[in-house]
Formats: sequence, C-alpha cells, structure tokens
Amino acid sequence: MTVYAVDDEHFDALPRQLAACLDVVPAGRNRPPMAHGRDGDRLAAILVPLIWQLSGWQILLTKRAAHLSHHAGQISFPGGKLDPTDAGLIDAALREAEEEINLLPPMVRVMGGLLPVRSPAGFIVQPIVGIIAQDIFSHLHPDPAEVESIFTVPLTHIGQSDNFTKIPRQTEGRDNSYWVVAHPEHYIWGLSARVLNDLRQRLYHGQTLP
Repeated sequence: MTVYAVDDEHFDALPRQLAACLDVVPAGRNRPPMAHGRDGDRLAAILVPLIWQLSGWQILLTKRAAHLSHHAGQISFPGGKLDPTDAGLIDAALREAEEEINLLPPMVRVMGGLLPVRSPAGFIVQPIVGIIAQDIFSHLHPDPAEVESIFTVPLTHIGQSDNFTKIPRQTEGRDNSYWVVAHPEHYIWGLSARVLNDLRQRLYHGQTLP
C-alpha cells in the first residue's frame, strides 16, 4: 500500500498515514527484535517528534551540546538509555524529551515505532514517532547540559529524494555506509539520518527498509 505524505492543507491526514505505516513498539522493557543485535547490547529509545508549526508538519531535531564527551555537536533526536525507573522504551523516550527540551509527555501522541538501530556504542536504539498537534515550539527550551539548540525541518523536506545521499564506507571489510540529509545549516548524518530515511520510505514510498 502506498502512503502519500501530508501537505500543509491536510492536518488530519498524518495520523492516519502513521497508523498505517509504523511498527508496534515492543511492550514494556522488552528488547526490540533486531537481526544484528548482540547479547550485551543495552536498550535506548529516541523520540521522533512531528510538530504542527507554521501551518504544516515539521520534524523536531536537536543539536547536542559542544562540551559533551560523546557525539558533541551532532544532530540528534531527544532520547537516551532505558533507565531502571522507566516502564518501557516509550516511557524512556518521553522522559528524555522532557529532560532535554522540556517537551511534556501529555503533549505527545505516540503513533508507533521505526526500525531499531544499533549504535556504535552498543545500544539498540528504538525510534518512537510522536505527534504534537499544537504549535508549542516557543515553549520548548534545551537543557544546556545536553542540548545546544532545537530546530525544525519541514516534513516535506524528507520527501525529496535529492536531499538524501548514501556515503559508502568500509570498516574492517564490512559495509558501514551511512546516510546524509541535506540541510542549509546543519550536517545531519549517521543514526539520525538513517531514522529519517526509514520515515521517508514509509511515508512517501509505502515501504519499510530491510
């Protein structure tokens, strides 16, 4: 089934599209199924927030603080590791979003998940897509301990194939190619770009990635 992407005139279409093309997030603290996961991998979750802003759907992204010891200055989604106090991966993503950018969990309608991604640090990261139906962007603010800034990208931006480039790379004889998403101000690559490409394939091409 082909799922056509939303435009600025179809506020109500996006929830229906997401419901049709997203995966069910594993319940509770269960590990997401992943072909290339390892026994010692830890669990983490990120929130992929889609916010209604400027009469259209936007993807909310963050730029990590420059002083961080890992992934400093990179473009990312709010998220982090599964803590012992989290009921599950969804709770972890919502908690981290509140801590990092002051996005309150009641403002987010969780729609489903994308394919889990294994990070180089040994985390299985579950992307969770949520929609924010009100323009609350001005009420969000980054926690300077973790996030330098918050910005949005129009959802239609990822519908343009020319904005995605796959960079070939070999690591110890294995294919370790990665995606880059074109942007006039930010370098979006790696895990974040892979998640965006998964969302692009589902919304604009009606397919999931292998």
